[in-house]
Amino acid sequence: MDWSKFVVVGENLHCTRIVKRGGIKTTELPGGGEGVAFQRDGESRALPVPANWEEVSPAFGDGKIKHIALALYQSLHGAPDEQAAGADYLCYLAERQIDNGATFLDVNVDEYSTESSVQGEMMGYMVGFLSERYDTPLSIDSSKPETLEIGLAACRTDIASPMINSISLERPDVIDLAKQYNADAIVNAAGREGMPADADERTANFRELIAAIDATGMARDKLHLDPLVLPISTDPMNGMHFLNATSQARSEFEGVHLNGGLSNVSFGMPSRKLLNVTFAYLCVEAGTDGGIIDPAVMPATAIASLDTDSEPFRLAKAVLVGEDMFGMEYITAFRDGKLS
Repeated sequence: MDWSKFVVVGENLHCTRIVKRGGIKTTELPGGGEGVAFQRDGESRALPVPANWEEVSPAFGDGKIKHIALALYQSLHGAPDEQAAGADYLCYLAERQIDNGATFLDVNVDEYSTESSVQGEMMGYMVGFLSERYDTPLSIDSSKPETLEIGLAACRTDIASPMINSISLERPDVIDLAKQYNADAIVNAAGREGMPADADERTANFRELIAAIDATGMARDKLHLDPLVLPISTDPMNGMHFLNATSQARSEFEGVHLNGGLSNVSFGMPSRKLLNVTFAYLCVEAGTDGGIIDPAVMPATAIASLDTDSEPFRLAKAVLVGEDMFGMEYITAFRDGKLS
């Protein structure tokens, strides 16, 4: 495929994202306390963790720093130096994705707070912050339609259309939002009451949902079908279910894009980057033309340049397609240092 047309939905501006306290991404501050380390404009910087952070983010007590939430908090509520650090950190994350080919930046603030009003406030702030600084369109991601609408309403109209993440049978009312704001849309294969079991169930869900979308007159080229990537660590056939559903969707639904959270496949497995890049390559062979990924970690150029004759690729492919059913050969190779 033409890799310059691979639709990259940059996934890292999510308040779910964490770094471990005391890990390689944190640092001790000169005056005491800790911060999240980053680089910007060639300088080493730190995003300070405020003394009351555990009250704001209880995950801190479990050794986890929700660093996107922290950057938002500091940019709004910190002292002047802390506000600058919060803003710089958000820019650092956005620019890493843009510079590595992000087509959209996916924004999700659901875990900043459990209060809907605060989520709406943070979504509006984040969209405004990014829109003032960058021309890359945003993918507005939330479990709540009202938060989605706040984000869509705040998006710029002088650049490419925003994206909505996502439409499903669980919430068909979101179709109207996508139509109202002329947004592209991730269309996922979830059923009304849970995750699909196999490729045929995914395709059946798509069939019903796309019929409803087509009835609104929404253009097919604005739809990015996500057959839902589930971890192979929970079911060794999850990779093949996604690949088969992708092939079926490419064959049946003319004019759509195919997408998905490709790195989900490797949760709970060693050498995740190898699995993720290999899976992305297999997905493109099956008909995918995009992915919800971190392009700074998995750029499209790395996927395109894979050595498909190498032993690591063969081992990764075998576990992803269910040939190495429980990953025994793959895990043994990892322990023996053969996956590098």
